[in-house]
Amino acid sequence: MRRLKSAVTAVAALAALTGVSVAATPAQAATYCSTKGQKYFCAYGVASTQFENGTTEEFVVGSDHAVWTNWTYPDGSWNGWVSMGGWVQSQISIDHLQGSLSNFTIAAIGKDGNYWFRLRSSDGSWTAWRVSCAVDDSGPLCP
Repeated sequence: MRRLKSAVTAVAALAALTGVSVAATPAQAATYCSTKGQKYFCAYGVASTQFENGTTEEFVVGSDHAVWTNWTYPDGSWNGWVSMGGWVQSQISIDHLQGSLSNFTIAAIGKDGNYWFRLRSSDGSWTAWRVSCAVDDSGPLCP
């Protein structure tokens, strides 16, 4: 758990360093792209990761500013886009934790200009959106 808290703190610190330039991009992100039927902000791109079993998972910021995800099945077909909620105004970063490709955080700058993240556990479950420990150090994943 200590390594997880350290990793979350490190991600928050990195976001604090880059937050000024990332938070300034919403007006520039007015152009939309589409992938596998999902409309998203081109400027924020597609973030992706691959699990140990070969599953690929992608994340985009949809035209509604929510984070959307899609993943492959073993046969290579795609699940279909699922909203992860939130309201973000930056690209999505992925940070793998504890040496596992299936245990990671996704993070982005929220509507309030703060850095927000969700943690995916190796069992596939996700936490709710949480504000960075740099903003609120009383959170359950903060040191």
